[in-house]
Amino acid sequence: MSNYSPALPIRKDPVNGFANTQTIKEVSMQNLKMVILTAPGERIMDPSFGVGIRNFLFEQNNESTYSMIRAKINSQVKEYLPFLEILNIDFDSDINDPNFKANTVLVTIRFFITPTATESVLSLTV
Repeated sequence: MSNYSPALPIRKDPVNGFANTQTIKEVSMQNLKMVILTAPGERIMDPSFGVGIRNFLFEQNNESTYSMIRAKINSQVKEYLPFLEILNIDFDSDINDPNFKANTVLVTIRFFITPTATESVLSLTV
C-alpha cells in the first residue's frame, strides 16, 4: 500500500511510526481542507495561500457572503490545487433549515480529482 503524506492531525501508527494517507483521494481531501482552513498570511513564505474561512465568521449569513467564499475557494484551488476541479459548493445553515444547529454553516464541496478521474465530496462545519 502506498504512503503519500502524513495524515493530519499527526498521530502515531504502529506500522509506519505516524499515520499516512493511503490514497490520492485522501491526499486531495486533506489538501483541499488545508487550503480552506488556512488563513492568508498563516503559511510561512506564501502570504496569499489559503481561503481563511474563519475570517468570514462574523459576516452576514447570506448569499452575498457565500458568493465571496465560493470565489475565494475557486481561486485558491485553481492556484494551489490545479489537479482538482470544483464542481459545486453548497452552503446549509439554520436560515434554510430550521433543524440545523444555530450559528453554524455546513460547506459542502463536490470536486473532481483529475489524475484519477474520480469525484469526491468534502463537508466542513464552520
